[in-house]
Amino acid sequence: MSITDAQRLRKNEMAKLNRARKKELKEPEFKSEDEEVVEVDVKEEPEKVEEVVKKIEVEDPEVIRKKAIADKRRTSLALSRSKIRNRNVVKQEKDDELTKIKEENLQSKELAKKEKEVQSVIPEVVTKKAPIRQRPKKQVQQQVQQEPSMDYLVDKSYGETLANKLRTNMLQRMMQETFM
Repeated sequence: MSITDAQRLRKNEMAKLNRARKKELKEPEFKSEDEEVVEVDVKEEPEKVEEVVKKIEVEDPEVIRKKAIADKRRTSLALSRSKIRNRNVVKQEKDDELTKIKEENLQSKELAKKEKEVQSVIPEVVTKKAPIRQRPKKQVQQQVQQEPSMDYLVDKSYGETLANKLRTNMLQRMMQETFM
């Protein structure tokens, strides 16, 4: 989309206004000879004094706010820098923790050994358990399977032969379709 002339002019005007605002914001930061000269001229012309005072008063809250933000940044940076630790320090702390854990494990093992020795020295009184009544297991009766009859075997063998024939026919068809 092309920008019309009116839009281009408006954009240029807005850019000029923004640049002018930025210059106004930057002026109070440069406190130099200009202000001193204005103060000297102030005695002669009170209108200029009022303008300079208004500019300073208007921009003072912004400067104060910026200084507060800068102070907060400095304090947060100092805090974060104070929390940074060397790799060597971190490694040493980990090693110390590991040695402490190993010592604790050794102590617990020694205590366990001592307890076992004490238990072996003290004769244990074994209480006899009352015999538990067990129910007799049911005996599985073997059922004698009847031998299959001749008719069943003939039908079964006939079925198997039919299944084999069908399978071979299917394979032959597939072979013919794929290779021929």
